[in-house]
Amino acid sequence: MTEEQRIEVQEHIKNADYRADYNAICLYALRLVRNRALAEEFAQETFLRLLQQEKMAENGEAQPLQNPRAWLYRTARNLIYDFFRRQRKRAEICEYLTVFTPQSHDSEAIREAENKETNEMLLQKLNELPVRQREAVRLRFQERLKYDEIAEVMGETRSSVGKLLSEAIRRLREMMQE
Repeated sequence: MTEEQRIEVQEHIKNADYRADYNAICLYALRLVRNRALAEEFAQETFLRLLQQEKMAENGEAQPLQNPRAWLYRTARNLIYDFFRRQRKRAEICEYLTVFTPQSHDSEAIREAENKETNEMLLQKLNELPVRQREAVRLRFQERLKYDEIAEVMGETRSSVGKLLSEAIRRLREMMQE
C-alpha cells in the first residue's frame, strides 16, 4: 500500500460509520494472526479494497455492496488466508485460528474467579472443534455476526451455518460434561 493510499484509507475511516467497522476488522484480524501490526495492515488493505469497490460502484463498473459489513469480514478473511497460502504455511492457519480469550470487563472479582475456570475449559474445548465449526462459533459469539453475515463470510448457506453452529454447540455441551 502506498503512503497516498494509506492516507486515503485513514481519511475514509474517520467517518463514524466506518470507524466502528475498522476497529471490528482490526480485532477480527488480530484474533486470526495474533500480531497487531500485521492485523492493522490487513484491516487497512481491507478498507483500501472497500474504497476501490465503492469507486467502481459509483462509476457503474460494479454493483453496490448489499451487505458491506459481511463483505469487510469476508475480504479480511480472504486476505489473511491468501497471505498464509503465499507463505506456504497452511498448517499455521489452524494454529492462528485459535479462539481469542476475551478480556473480562466484570469488576466483581468473585464472579470473575468463579467463571474463569469454566471459561478456560470452554475455550480449550472450543479449540478442539473442527476449524469450520470453530470459525462459525467465533463469528457468531465473538464478532456477533448474524447467520446471513456468517454465511456470506464463510461462503456457506444460512442453513449450513445453522447446522455448523448447532453441531458445534452440541459437541461443546458433550465435551463440557466429560
